[in-house]
Amino acid sequence: MPSGGGPTLPRGVTRRAVGETFEEQKRTAPTWRRYARTPRIRKMLRSRPGRAADTARRYVVTAVARVRHPEVVRSVDTFCVFIGHVKSGGTLLGAILDAHPDALFADEADVLRYVNAGFSREQIFHLLAKGSRHAAMMGRVTARRLEAYHFAIPGQWQGRSRTLRVIGDTRAGPTTRQLGSDPRQIDRLERTLDGVGLRFIHVVRDPFDPIAVTVIRGNRSFEDAVADHAAQCERLVRLRSLIPSEHLLTVRYEDLVGRPDEQIRRACAFLQLAPEPGYVEACAAIIRPDVRPERDRIEWTPERAAAVRAVIDAVPFLEPYRAGA
Repeated sequence: MPSGGGPTLPRGVTRRAVGETFEEQKRTAPTWRRYARTPRIRKMLRSRPGRAADTARRYVVTAVARVRHPEVVRSVDTFCVFIGHVKSGGTLLGAILDAHPDALFADEADVLRYVNAGFSREQIFHLLAKGSRHAAMMGRVTARRLEAYHFAIPGQWQGRSRTLRVIGDTRAGPTTRQLGSDPRQIDRLERTLDGVGLRFIHVVRDPFDPIAVTVIRGNRSFEDAVADHAAQCERLVRLRSLIPSEHLLTVRYEDLVGRPDEQIRRACAFLQLAPEPGYVEACAAIIRPDVRPERDRIEWTPERAAAVRAVIDAVPFLEPYRAGA
């Protein structure tokens, strides 16, 4: 939201339609989260019947939203999917793009789940718009980091839009596993989008860091973490070969942190989003280049380092991280 007052909404778009249920979510979200975190309810929600019931509920809610508020998503012309490894910086870039007045990005929405369940294009867009609003309401806190960190960008448009042209999801890791294992889902996604342009963003990070996070946060052995990272690299190589080069943007996490202005403008240009006055500077201001590297949290023997180097040497898109590169 720009400073100096609230955003000016397009004619015909009500503040209730765009801002929708902020106050209602504030009242109900804490109670629901406490309820959902109880072991019995959490197990039920994660079961197959629980997920099926949740999908059915979302189908009804978004079908109603599609009829009641078609204007909210009518102007979308680009759908953006993040691919890559977990803990590689996609959430950060997604939060930055969500701050643009003409874009909304949800965090971890699992779009392919709804494509496979038969949701329409508009239903999926309403689901993502709601996900963006919820993430903004919660301060864009990413609880999956090893240290508390949030990606809220003061004075910008997170969770809201002026003229919604670009919408997307940052759920890179699981999305890559699904698309890499079954490339036919790309065609299915394009058919669902029905003319809306499909674009992909791949945030690449030095494997030493995400592998370290997998060991710590996932409580997995080092060997298992390296094997999982290598398998995801293989999926990404196959997936990238199926995407037209003009529809794929590769962003190095280290460049995003080290030269944020340049990389934010690259991402905006890729999605044909014009940077607003002050937008790039506000987004760059939240980036913390002094954050402790995750790799420093585990012990590195020569054998461990060599195992990661072997993965880097075998993967084309990891060439910038090779020794001497």
